[in-house]
Amino acid sequence: MKEKLGTIVGVIMFAVIIGGMIYVNVVIEISEREIISEIILEGNITLSANDFLIGSDLNKVSEYPELTLQEIKSRITEHPYVAKAEVQADGVGRVDIKIVEKNFMAVLLMKSDPFLITENFQLIKLKRKSDISKLPVISNVNFNRKNNDYESFHSDELVRAFKIIDAAKIVNDEMYNDLTEINLRHGGDIILRFSGISYPVIFGKGSEGKKVVILSSIWKGLNKKDKLFKNSSYVDLRFNNEIFIGKPVNTEKNG
Repeated sequence: MKEKLGTIVGVIMFAVIIGGMIYVNVVIEISEREIISEIILEGNITLSANDFLIGSDLNKVSEYPELTLQEIKSRITEHPYVAKAEVQADGVGRVDIKIVEKNFMAVLLMKSDPFLITENFQLIKLKRKSDISKLPVISNVNFNRKNNDYESFHSDELVRAFKIIDAAKIVNDEMYNDLTEINLRHGGDIILRFSGISYPVIFGKGSEGKKVVILSSIWKGLNKKDKLFKNSSYVDLRFNNEIFIGKPVNTEKNG
């Protein structure tokens, strides 16, 4: 009888302990959710921190007490611009979010809609208020799909454009920063446009890395409008190891 009574008491005590632990965990969880009063986001480049929070439905302060860290992380990582995120609470009401944006290569003009294109050829529709001032535009790309599948797009033309961008980043930061447009001309000879230079650079196709190095070698003259380039109407890199500088043709007739 004593053994049975001891067993019953032990079971009751065990149940009380387990119940107490569950209660404490629930109370702690509720307390943690209730203390969230501020969310700070860092690491943003393309959008403001506030626009990232709005796009992730994390801008309503009145809802913060109901959020958990997992919910906050889930929402921010679902934002199309975000590659990964770290979420931490400081224990006194503040949650810090550190994001890493996807590696955007350029703005791709597709029919009537602009897209951001990543290094993995993922297409993301451009959101309002995005800062694209440091990204070149890729225009006139062939897009022959019958459906409107804009999730990703890979083509030989885009590979050429990416090679130009990557080479410019490596060879000449100033030249890369001034690169405004890569016109693929629907498969024709590629034409580049740069800020500060009024005339086009006819880049052609093939040997992208080599041509970027050649262009970099005359970049200071182009950018500063040295005498050789002062009255130029275009620069042509289509010919092997040679640079052709086009001069405007005077069509006025004398006498």
